[in-house]
Amino acid sequence: MNAKDAPPLGPPIASARAAASAPVSAGTGRTVAPNIGPLTHPAPHTGKRTSHRRLRDIAAQLSSRDLAVLTSVERYRFLTTAHLQAFHFGGHQSADTAARTCRLVLSRLRDLRVLGVLNRRIGGIHSGSEGMVYYVDAVGDRILRERHPGRPRKRSEEPSARFVDHTLAIANLAVDLLREAHDHGAEIVRLAPEHEAWRRYTDLLGAPQTLKPDLYVELAEHYGDSDVDAFFVEVDLGQESLPTLLGKCDAYEAYRATGAEQRTYGSFPGIVWAMDASREQTAERRRENLTRDIDGSPKYSPGTYTVAPLHETAARLMEGYGDG
Repeated sequence: MNAKDAPPLGPPIASARAAASAPVSAGTGRTVAPNIGPLTHPAPHTGKRTSHRRLRDIAAQLSSRDLAVLTSVERYRFLTTAHLQAFHFGGHQSADTAARTCRLVLSRLRDLRVLGVLNRRIGGIHSGSEGMVYYVDAVGDRILRERHPGRPRKRSEEPSARFVDHTLAIANLAVDLLREAHDHGAEIVRLAPEHEAWRRYTDLLGAPQTLKPDLYVELAEHYGDSDVDAFFVEVDLGQESLPTLLGKCDAYEAYRATGAEQRTYGSFPGIVWAMDASREQTAERRRENLTRDIDGSPKYSPGTYTVAPLHETAARLMEGYGDG
């Protein structure tokens, strides 16, 4: 499979030339649900409107790293301080220096309204700045639309805790993949979240369809290898029923049947279910049930599906790669 083109990641934490920018993972790779305050953020255009001249002045003072940070938040919708530090502040002499520099940069971008933060934090009020969750604020949105004509204006939305948890879990996994690739000496050729990973196609009945993976990953054993393994990844936090998960498997099989992916890239990606739940016992039962139903049905292609604990998924995908 040939790697696709994609936007740069910014200063990498791995040797990967991964075409996706992205977030970072918490230590365990598991998501801690926000637990304080209302889950709201200011409307992008509340308060005094930024003049066009002021907008140009702000855009002119943004560094390439500032723009990379903005792009990462735009691509993943929500990112924590820890995510952004891992993706864009990896070239410092120490973790303390990286953390301090990251906090200063993010504070400046907040002051400029390039980025905003949700009222709730990951890990609660005692998490400090590390638990802040960032989104693209009014000025950042306007800068992105100036740079990418035709980009729709960002609407003010009030995200649910469930949506934020799921979004940050995808980000956690993306950063875990980068870290594992670095440790194994492997390369992430492409790392594409949600809408960038989607596949629009026409099904066998002639109807337009969209397949919506949570993440798309391309891996190579060494930098520059032409032999690439690809995966569609689904992140499940125990919030969907088993029939819903199997329905998503059906959607993958419907897309496979068109041959569109195979004609374009030579093969069909593996499909990975990265599963967690609020209780490990529940998560384990759900993983066992999904594995049983996939393996027991002839409509699901043998050897295509992998079901793994969310916090182990990155390591599982890197098995057999590089020097790890």
